[in-house]
Amino acid sequence: MKTYNLFSLILVCLLFSCSTSEEGDGGGGTTNPGADADYTLLLETGSALKSTLLNANAELITFNPADSKFADISTPELTYKDGAVFSFYQKNGSCSGEILRYDFNSDSADAIVLFDDLNDCDLTPYAIAHSNEKVYIAYGLENTMLNEDYFIRVVDLNATENTFIDVSVSKKPSDLVFTNNRLFILTLDETITNENFMVVMDASTDTMIIEMNLGFNAHQLIKNSDENIIVSYDELHTLMNSQTLALQYVQYQEGIEPKFTKANSNNFDDTGKMYYETPPGENSIYPIIPAIYDFGENLVVLYAFENFLTEAQRNLEYEIETTTMVDFDIKNGYMLIGYKKKNSQTGGLLRIRTGAEPAVIDNIDVNGIPRSIVVK
Repeated sequence: MKTYNLFSLILVCLLFSCSTSEEGDGGGGTTNPGADADYTLLLETGSALKSTLLNANAELITFNPADSKFADISTPELTYKDGAVFSFYQKNGSCSGEILRYDFNSDSADAIVLFDDLNDCDLTPYAIAHSNEKVYIAYGLENTMLNEDYFIRVVDLNATENTFIDVSVSKKPSDLVFTNNRLFILTLDETITNENFMVVMDASTDTMIIEMNLGFNAHQLIKNSDENIIVSYDELHTLMNSQTLALQYVQYQEGIEPKFTKANSNNFDDTGKMYYETPPGENSIYPIIPAIYDFGENLVVLYAFENFLTEAQRNLEYEIETTTMVDFDIKNGYMLIGYKKKNSQTGGLLRIRTGAEPAVIDNIDVNGIPRSIVVK
């Protein structure tokens, strides 16, 4: 553990200024309350996505023998997560597709058939999002000039029939986030400037209310725990107030960026720290490792496996090849790390106590590769 403490302190102080190791715990914001929790773990198994149920408390994680109500689906092309509600998009034909919107709290589902009204087969879906009332999918459709026209299809979940409208977007949409009764659309001007823009749609009227230039190389949109929008770049991030649309810029020091621009999982604890997977640079031999980024303190901590697992644990007991998902158990205050096993299509779930003395709580092997988790 001394190796890890020194590593963490050096890393944190290199990335962002700090004076003593007692200024922050570097991890989950709550003391472990030791509550019972139910996990639904989503696993990729070949070309399918399935779920397995787990029971957990402060000391132990076990399989729940009950059958999950989430039926196996084909591995989705697009996924959107907001709390315990997921939307999955999968093509089911040349020009048609389906969105499954699944609420893991209530185990209820909405299945929506899309694009069967279109005769042209040159359709490309780019991103999805949802609210409590609507589902959104951004797509491009080739026109007669071999260019694409771009749209946001808005599907009304409360309608008795498949009711939708298509809202035109002038630039290529690449990411969607819904918050504060607004849809935030990240777009790219591919034809002229190669700059990114933010387009904001009012969900009450399904009309665009503003377009903002974001400059170059914006990667993705993230909704934080305050329901505001984070625009990620390699060298900085922009915080956008979802109500006022005011912008705040946070620049990183060159060479030591937090690197969450391509993270598949970006999940927050109760204090606003984000849990995600990241390439470690020279800090680990593993291609992807877990990390925590504190937006309030501009502080990142990398959890290299070498610093809290022995070589025997890594290579023989857990057989870790790479990290596939990172999340947070708010009931027990633990980091949850999904990983793929070496030379296998199976994996495991590690629970870690974070902070100055990181330690493994337990591990469970699973028959698939962990991709996401819901904690109840």
